[in-house]
Amino acid sequence: ETIETSLATPREAGLLGTDVGLPMLMLSRHSVDGQGEPVEWVRSVYRGDRYKFVARLKRPTD
Repeated sequence: ETIETSLATPREAGLLGTDVGLPMLMLSRHSVDGQGEPVEWVRSVYRGDRYKFVARLKRPTD
């Protein structure tokens, strides 16, 4: 999975009710099965002014 920034296209701005050029977050994920065959392709676009990313990190236990 990758997370990157982009600017809202006219289509994305219309769908998300925002201005063209607003900073957005774009998440892309490609998944394959055990034989390497594609089973999922996802592209999600989130408004940059209404998104919160939270990561909780833990130390591995021995």
